[in-house]
Amino acid sequence: MRVLFVDRDPQYINGIAEGLRQAGCEVAVLKTADEEELEITYELFRPQILFTTGWNSLHTKENLENLGRFTEKHGLVHVYWATEDPRWTKEWSLPFVKAAKPTHVFTIDPGSIPIYKKMGKVSGYLTWACNPDYHRSAAPRDEYKCDIAVVATAGITWQGYRKESVRILIKPLLERGYNIKIWGKRWDKQEPGKLGFSVPGKNVYGKLPYEETNAVYSSAKIVLGIQSRTDELTARTFEIMSAGGFMLAPDIPAIRNYFKPGRHLAVSGSEKETIKMVDHYLKHDEERHRIAEQGRKEVIKNHTYRHRAEELLSFLEGK
Repeated sequence: MRVLFVDRDPQYINGIAEGLRQAGCEVAVLKTADEEELEITYELFRPQILFTTGWNSLHTKENLENLGRFTEKHGLVHVYWATEDPRWTKEWSLPFVKAAKPTHVFTIDPGSIPIYKKMGKVSGYLTWACNPDYHRSAAPRDEYKCDIAVVATAGITWQGYRKESVRILIKPLLERGYNIKIWGKRWDKQEPGKLGFSVPGKNVYGKLPYEETNAVYSSAKIVLGIQSRTDELTARTFEIMSAGGFMLAPDIPAIRNYFKPGRHLAVSGSEKETIKMVDHYLKHDEERHRIAEQGRKEVIKNHTYRHRAEELLSFLEGK
């Protein structure tokens, strides 16, 4: 099956696009939605499926309309993976669907499926995963070495569970002066009154290129797995574990649905427990490494983008 994958984000190109390739599809990646480029690519490649994802700088009003016209002109099966649900469904996912006209919408939020079905779209559930060929261990690097690392985008309004996740995992460590390094956008602009605690500038290292994340996961002793919801895991959860990072995550149902605490990762349900877990695993290197390796094997066995691509293709084929 020939898939035209239109996106410029390395997370998706090295994720689900590569998973489709590993599942046996021919995949052409186009990093523009320019109308002429789309037509040239169509003539050369003759795709059977158009695949689009998420929301990023590629998705201007003009480009979305280009994708919509392209879909209708060639009668394509257009699969959109709505990875911003449910937080940004109204602001991002729905405008995308209305303008780009996908025929199928897969979402990371099962609760959003009825919204798309009501719009006349074939819709299903598809969650995050990892690509072991890309999300793999890297040589530790001095600039990333630390006891505890965070790779996450700071919230804007801090709605939902993300604020609670950060309070449980990051707050007690900063307040007690642990060796913690934080990478991601907006951490240097956080207001203590809104977040509930201060983030010292010395702990903030700015935005991290996606291509560098493996090096962080391989250099830190513990990686905090910040979560946005209690019923769904972030992409970084799978990526950290695939890269061999030892993860400490909040103790939520989604974590326990996928993994076994103490075997694949560590969990904390409170600030006090976070300190207890960090102190324990910083003192027990062998146990920490063993759990990280078991977590890596688990995601590679059950949660790769090849697995997700095969789920998606089976859905499209009606199996």
